Amino acid sequence: MKSFRIAALAVVFGVGLQALPASGNSEKVPIPPHKVPTVAPAGDWKAAEPAAALEFNEVAKRAREAEEAGDAAAALTAWERVLDRTSCTEEARSAVRARIKELRPKVQINRDPAKARKWSVLALIYGEVDFEKKDANGNTRRYRQVFSDRDVKQVGRMLAGFRDLVFEWSSGIVLLEIDAVLVKEPLRHLSGRNGYYADIRDAAPEVRKAQEKKHYDTVISYVKYHGGPGASIPRPPFAGATYGRVGQFKGAGYIMIPWTPSYPFKGEFWGEVELHEWLHQIDDVLSVNLGYPRGTFRSPDDGRGEGDNRPNGETEYRKPRNVRTWVYFYRHLMQEHMTRQMWNEVTIKGNLPQKPGSVIRILGK
Repeated sequence: MKSFRIAALAVVFGVGLQALPASGNSEKVPIPPHKVPTVAPAGDWKAAEPAAALEFNEVAKRAREAEEAGDAAAALTAWERVLDRTSCTEEARSAVRARIKELRPKVQINRDPAKARKWSVLALIYGEVDFEKKDANGNTRRYRQVFSDRDVKQVGRMLAGFRDLVFEWSSGIVLLEIDAVLVKEPLRHLSGRNGYYADIRDAAPEVRKAQEKKHYDTVISYVKYHGGPGASIPRPPFAGATYGRVGQFKGAGYIMIPWTPSYPFKGEFWGEVELHEWLHQIDDVLSVNLGYPRGTFRSPDDGRGEGDNRPNGETEYRKPRNVRTWVYFYRHLMQEHMTRQMWNEVTIKGNLPQKPGSVIRILGK
């Protein structure tokens, strides 16, 4: 296999990023440069108080006083403490998210990747898939697809977009370190019946080899489905799918992307499908590993059902009619449901000695 790394530490100097060869038969793959978030002004933020429950009325009073004094940074921090350190009704939390939405663009964020928390991602690009399956009539059919150099560069651009969205919308707190591996040995098996995909057992050999050298928090597999040179592979009924935690992958989340040259779909952002799937893993991390009550975060699928509703029936986020992408719903989740402290806590490690989310309870459910 040949490998390359999508780095992101050149942002301060404004230089372009390229693949780093891992072996003598590797080839460089150009990766778009890291985008500097446009939210101003630049700066750092102070971490939250320790994981101890706070009193809702006291913290809310602190937030209102800071807003009256024109201190947006202090007000935002206090409103965030309501979400991640106090018990209150869902109606109150919805009102707090509205205040956070207004304040966050006014407050400093981290622009220095060196100060961000690192989240390791392994992206497996299966350069060739060549396998046989029997159809309903018992006839054997061969399927074969190959990633071209252009395809690989396109995946690299998707991964770069994914990296940039996470860094910006986590307020510069989480930086994806992506190792993208182009697997040269043909993949001889895909799982599924009415559509085929690289399930856990299919990806396990390459994942195990990679994890012998490094720990990964997320694994992504890319399998090409049409575009040549052989027979197109029947697609599974999803544009992407995610396992929140995989024991065989040392607890890492696993994202399967049945890739075609049409990704990203028309109107979508580069990296949008990866971000959507990764947020499923973050939802799992928050509730299981960190102990936050279900509903503190929301599934990225909820936007399509206008599921992020206030108790009075209004909708916190509604996609404009002329916008095709759902990426702004994901930003809503990452910046209004997630606090900066929660981004500072995310980890795939289970059985933490202290679950920070266990100090709050959402009332009124």
